[in-house]
Amino acid sequence: MKCPTCGANLQIEDEKCPFCGNPNPFAKKHRQDMRRYHREFQETRLEVEKKARHFNSFTAKVTVIAVLFVMVIVMIFVGNEAPFRIWSNQLERDVEQNAEQYRQTLRDYEEEGNWRAFYALYDAKNISYTEEMQEYRVLGFMISDYKGVLNELTRYMDQEPDVDVSYSASRIANYLDNFYRAAGRISYEGQYYDDSYTPERLESYDRLTKDLEAALFTYCHLSKEELALLPDYSVAKKSALIEEGLLRESVANEEEKE
Repeated sequence: MKCPTCGANLQIEDEKCPFCGNPNPFAKKHRQDMRRYHREFQETRLEVEKKARHFNSFTAKVTVIAVLFVMVIVMIFVGNEAPFRIWSNQLERDVEQNAEQYRQTLRDYEEEGNWRAFYALYDAKNISYTEEMQEYRVLGFMISDYKGVLNELTRYMDQEPDVDVSYSASRIANYLDNFYRAAGRISYEGQYYDDSYTPERLESYDRLTKDLEAALFTYCHLSKEELALLPDYSVAKKSALIEEGLLRESVANEEEKE
């Protein structure tokens, strides 16, 4: 299977993608399935051993080994492949049947710059997990990072409990780094993503970038010069710059209250 974030090869046991480090959405379900299969395996083993006592020693051993061998083979297949394939096939069928409707709706949201509505549909229909509409794959990733920045800014501005400025700045910096790497095609090289870097998509990335930087200008008080250099900064430099901006915003809010 492939990582839904970067498209790299991914094993279902991997908790995170070894290439981009993003969580593997299938790993949690896989662990749950394996725990259930392990429990059923143990229960069946005990039942087999109990019945085997009624046979002679040789027959009992052969029976137990044969049953356990079959169960191991079934567990390996079902635990690793079957659930994912069933789920994946269901997604493929739904998107294929409604491809034109989804594509037109996404195109409308893209033209309007309604990024939240775009991502809501894209995420709800799990379009990123299918082969359809690959041209929107990178835009989906970028909007996810854009949304992450706005959510983190909102959490900090609302002063939710346990919100630390360094923690918020660090999270925002990581979202920004992923965002700019995608916009510059640093993270997504190769023919697999060619459709995501057409002139039409690049124009959307530019508009989305301007919307994101407008939020940073407003809530982090970053200057135009700082925003221009932001894509080239390291994650640590981005984090330090964002933290300074958030602190300036907090001071400004306190002064307004006084």
